[in-house]
Amino acid sequence: MPSTEASTTVASIIPEVGSDLVAAVRAGLTYAAVEQLQNHLEAPDALLARAMGISPRTLSRRREEGKLTTGESDRLVLLAEVVGLARRALGSEEGAREWLSTSHSMLGGESPLGHMDTVAGMEEVKKMLYHIEHGIPA
Repeated sequence: MPSTEASTTVASIIPEVGSDLVAAVRAGLTYAAVEQLQNHLEAPDALLARAMGISPRTLSRRREEGKLTTGESDRLVLLAEVVGLARRALGSEEGAREWLSTSHSMLGGESPLGHMDTVAGMEEVKKMLYHIEHGIPA
């Protein structure tokens, strides 16, 4: 789970998590949380579903049901944490959005958002952002 600073960032992207992030994730976030993150990313459903580790059809079912599972909620929170890190490292929401959707040679030509379909891929993206934020060469 994210640190306190990251929890605050997640809450700024997904207000529904409130002050008790763990309880919100355990209960399952509403589909509105997906829409809130999607608004920040301006990502198509298929790409967001991939980053969440689910199929586009499952994402569509969650839209109809109105609620995510605990695992999907957890994954959405991790994605929101990376979006917050990107905003901080790149200085703006627009900069973060552009960076997350642009292919990078360090990720085998994938965009960071496309690369975050596994926890290992998400960690690589976070490492890149930490390097950017702290001015460390790749």
